[in-house]
Amino acid sequence: MRRDLLPLVCAAALALAGCSGEAASSDPIQDQVDLGMEADGTDEERLLAALAEAGEVGHELEEITSRLLRRCMEDKGFTVHDEAELFVWPQAEADQALDFAAPVDHVPTAEEAAENGFMVWAQTYDGSDLAPEEETPEYMEEYYETMEGAFYDLSAEERKAWERAYYGVEVVEWRGADTDAEQLQRPEPGGCDGEVHRAVYGEPERWVSPDEGDHYVVWEWGTANPLYEGWAPEDDVRTWRDLVRAEETAFLTCLDEGGNPGWDFNDEGYVDTSFYLHALYPQDPANAGIEFDPLPDWQLALMPEVPGDAPYDYDTAFATEVALAEDFAACADETGYREAGQEQWRAMRIGRMLENEPEVFAWQEEMNGYLATAQDLLQA
Repeated sequence: MRRDLLPLVCAAALALAGCSGEAASSDPIQDQVDLGMEADGTDEERLLAALAEAGEVGHELEEITSRLLRRCMEDKGFTVHDEAELFVWPQAEADQALDFAAPVDHVPTAEEAAENGFMVWAQTYDGSDLAPEEETPEYMEEYYETMEGAFYDLSAEERKAWERAYYGVEVVEWRGADTDAEQLQRPEPGGCDGEVHRAVYGEPERWVSPDEGDHYVVWEWGTANPLYEGWAPEDDVRTWRDLVRAEETAFLTCLDEGGNPGWDFNDEGYVDTSFYLHALYPQDPANAGIEFDPLPDWQLALMPEVPGDAPYDYDTAFATEVALAEDFAACADETGYREAGQEQWRAMRIGRMLENEPEVFAWQEEMNGYLATAQDLLQA
């Protein structure tokens, strides 16, 4: 075992079994949060360094795999490629992987509320021209460029031949499936896609979505990051809401007593103001005379009734949006909902990472092995 992991293993064991000999808590979630609460800046730096290293290895693997796929296709006689398929996305920042954006962050700060409300105005007919343009990242510009060029000058049959060589004949035929039953018959990757990935990772594992209503099938290569093994983001949201239930209730009470009754949280952990606020703004003239389906009852139950004199003129609607956002911001601060929500979310996420850190290091060693294999194949 790595010497620098010993303190961490003991810390995790303290949460789960008690290195000091004390009985472990019967609540593993609370153990995880407690572990995260006790984490300091050194723990966070170590986690960020580990995630950055994992990101570098994974990104280098993707780059080499893309080159191997290109070489495989050229060995089969294809010199013009679907560059979108071979595109390698840039490496994500390590701090993004820690993901400290708590659901409470949907409530704007006092400064954000006073300036832009909930930003719903930017999505309206009258406000969209006033909204600042979103800057397209350079890598997205590069990706968009792959969707034009020599490959798209080929005939339909030439492009289809490339796809068969890249994915395998069975996969290409399956991609035309449109029923759940057919989706579940997704074949094992073939063509260069299968050849290259088998050479690097070994045999793939078939994975089926556990959701009965979503028959989604993928073939996974290599060992999955243990940090996300069996993890579902919605589970984190439910857990987090249990941890901040008192502050959540206080927040809603604050809104109610402040003249904003009728709001409630949805299953995703936030109060959705968008439908209500959109109804206050002047409608797009292009939609004149069109009757839209009403919101479902469950959604209406989470928001106040839209005022009978709505929609307003743009300026009145914008002022109403800003005032509501300022009330939300004030209640989030006054009740401790914002502070508690961010603190508990951070502790929950860091605690989970600390509990899994030894396994993550072992997984990184496997990733380094895949990288070494890929490098050898590239040099062959």
